[in-house]
Amino acid sequence: MIDFSQYQGPVAEWEEFAASTNFANAATQDLTPLELRMRQNSTRISASRMNLKQKGLLHRISWVDHSITTRDSQVIVARVYRSKGAPLGTILPVYLYYHGGGHLFGSIETEDFACGLIVTNYPPPGIIVVSVNYRHTPEFRWPTQLHDAWDAFEWLSENIEQIGGDQSRVVVGGISAGGGLAAGVVLHQNKLLHEGQPAPPIRFSGQVLCSPWILHPLASPFSNHPLSSFNQNQTAPNLPWSALKLYSSLLGEAAITDSQFNVALSTDDQLQGLPKTGCLVSGQDLLRDEALYFGDRLNKNGTPTKVHVFPGLPHGFRRFTSLWSASRWEELIRECIQWCLSDDTKSSFVVESNLTLEP
Repeated sequence: MIDFSQYQGPVAEWEEFAASTNFANAATQDLTPLELRMRQNSTRISASRMNLKQKGLLHRISWVDHSITTRDSQVIVARVYRSKGAPLGTILPVYLYYHGGGHLFGSIETEDFACGLIVTNYPPPGIIVVSVNYRHTPEFRWPTQLHDAWDAFEWLSENIEQIGGDQSRVVVGGISAGGGLAAGVVLHQNKLLHEGQPAPPIRFSGQVLCSPWILHPLASPFSNHPLSSFNQNQTAPNLPWSALKLYSSLLGEAAITDSQFNVALSTDDQLQGLPKTGCLVSGQDLLRDEALYFGDRLNKNGTPTKVHVFPGLPHGFRRFTSLWSASRWEELIRECIQWCLSDDTKSSFVVESNLTLEP
C-alpha cells in the first residue's frame, strides 16, 4: 500500500473558508436520485450562469450545439465552444471534455462556465472545447456512459475539420466521473491500437484527469487500509462516502469488474504507449489515492506525467471560486493542455499551496 496520507491536511485556506461558509454535501437520504439530480443541476446551472456574467465571459465566447447519434440510435448533445476573438478559418487545437457529477449529475448547461474558462484562459489564437452530455444514472447504467463518451470521440474524429479543429492536436480530459470517462476512452483506444483493430484516426496528444474517479469502491485494494483516502474521508465535504456509495450503486454491477472503469488497476501492458498525462488531485478526497497511484504507475511505465496535488482541499473545491486554489486549479488545466500539446516530455510532481505566496 502506497501511503498518500501526508496530503490529507488540514490546511489553513480550507479551514478558514469552511468556518465562514455554509454548504451541504450532495447526497441526502430524503431525496430520490432524480430529485437529487434536479436540485444539483439547478444549483450548478445557476452558479455557472452567475460566474459567466460576473467574469464577463459571455462577451468573449460562443458555442454551438451538435447532435450525436449513439450506437443504440439515441441522441446526445455536444456543445462546441470557441473564442469570439479567434480569427475565422484558423485551425485550432481541441479539448474533448467530459463533466463530473458521479454519473448522476451534470448537463450541457452546467459546464458553460468551466468550458468558457478553458477557452478564455488559453493563449491566442485559442482552443476549441467540445463538452459531451453523456447519459446519466439512474435511467442508464454502466457502460452506457462509456459508450456515449466513445461515440462522441468517434463523432469528433469524423467532424473535427467542420468545427475548425486540428486532428493532430487533440487532448481529452474531465473531472471526477468525467475524468474516469476520459481515462477509459484513452485506455480503449490504446487497446485497439495494440491489437491492430480499427480505431478513430485521432491520436490523443494527452489527457488531463482532474480528481478522476478511476476505481470502483468494491474493486479497491486500498479501502481497508487505515491511512487510505477511503478511510480518512468518510465524511469529507462535497464527496462523503454516503455520496460515493450512492453513485456506485446506481451504476450497476458491471462497473465493479470493468477494466475501463477501474483504470487505476490497469496492468503494465495496458499502460504501455499511453499519451502524456496531467493529473490534478485534491488531498482531502475519497478519490485521492487512486489518482496518485495511477499517476505514479504511469510515470513508472514510461508515460510523461505531471501530477499536481492540493493538500487538504476537498473534492470539487474548484466550485468555490473565491479560493486561491480554485483559481490555480483552472490555471493548471490550461497549463496541462498546453504541456500535452508541446514537445516537453519531462514528468513532475508538484505540491500546490498558496502558503508559498505569502511574504
